[in-house]
Amino acid sequence: MRLEELRDACHLIGGLLLDGANVPMLEEVRGRGEAKRLGSAAQGPLGERLKAMQAGLETDSATDLATEYTRLFLANAEGGARAKVPVPPWEDCYVDRGERSVHGERSLAAFKAYVDAGLGFPGMKGMPSDHIGLELCFVAALLDEESRGTRDETARRSFVNGHLGTFAESLATTLIDSARRPFWGEVGKALSALPRAIQPSGSPRAGA
Repeated sequence: MRLEELRDACHLIGGLLLDGANVPMLEEVRGRGEAKRLGSAAQGPLGERLKAMQAGLETDSATDLATEYTRLFLANAEGGARAKVPVPPWEDCYVDRGERSVHGERSLAAFKAYVDAGLGFPGMKGMPSDHIGLELCFVAALLDEESRGTRDETARRSFVNGHLGTFAESLATTLIDSARRPFWGEVGKALSALPRAIQPSGSPRAGA
């Protein structure tokens, strides 16, 4: 995929993971056919998963998908208000392997990466900085600057190795196992394939 298409894939998946309870947004994503377009441009697992995301969008109503997002990421209504959500979206919950917590060391490290790169996002101060959606939007911003020739791949390599590459697959597996609607399971599968796709060529895999 070209840098611009990788950027758009990060924006798409990051936006869905940030705001998947937004019914008009889900309807717009479905109508634009962005997942299908990017799936056709991608090769391998990521391309297949993106195209499957489009099919999932057309299987269920946007309202049903938004309700499922809320159950997965925001509030497990079936277990009561205090129950843990099935899929916490925070890096801290996966890397530390301890209690599910937020605003921890990984969140602070992610925020520092944003500041060091001189980039921020709407709503960034309203949630811990290690939200998977924010991290993907950050990488999209880096890819955008790379595509315009105003930044090299150093920041992207560092962030993928130090953050997304350390927990995205674990989060994706949790999402795949917890999803009841095909669409969100396909989002999880696309997320699992994304770190490898956005890692600059020649850079080592996280943990390797």
